[in-house]
Amino acid sequence: MKTNIKFSFCFFLILILSQINTAQTIGKIFSKEEADKNFGPVLSSVSIASSELKTLISQSDKYIMFSVKDGKLSILRDDRILLYPEGFKVNADEKYAVYSKSKVEELLNSGKADTTIIEQRKDVISITNGQHTLEMASWCPPFC
Repeated sequence: MKTNIKFSFCFFLILILSQINTAQTIGKIFSKEEADKNFGPVLSSVSIASSELKTLISQSDKYIMFSVKDGKLSILRDDRILLYPEGFKVNADEKYAVYSKSKVEELLNSGKADTTIIEQRKDVISITNGQHTLEMASWCPPFC
């Protein structure tokens, strides 16, 4: 009986530890219409060439972060390292919308548009390419 309990505990511990090391996927792709309905209208937006965005996200390992402030787009990679635009100053307490690199790549591959639009909605920053919109970001801070 004690052997079964020890085995169960070890199995449970291994399962928990394996989940800690697994990267969380952040973001969900919606149709553009569904995003408008669920997350509200776009208040402002900034465009970037999809080819340039692909180049930028290739420099990140797992996550990419977006902010639109005063009509200017800034993009960070993992560990809040600036990718775009060159020379932009990022304050440590500035909030960025965090998406998984894999979800942004999926959006670009499914949307297939030459231009990607970073959109500021009431409480969220969304990314639209073609008829697809990436939503459900995490925020950094506090989750960086």
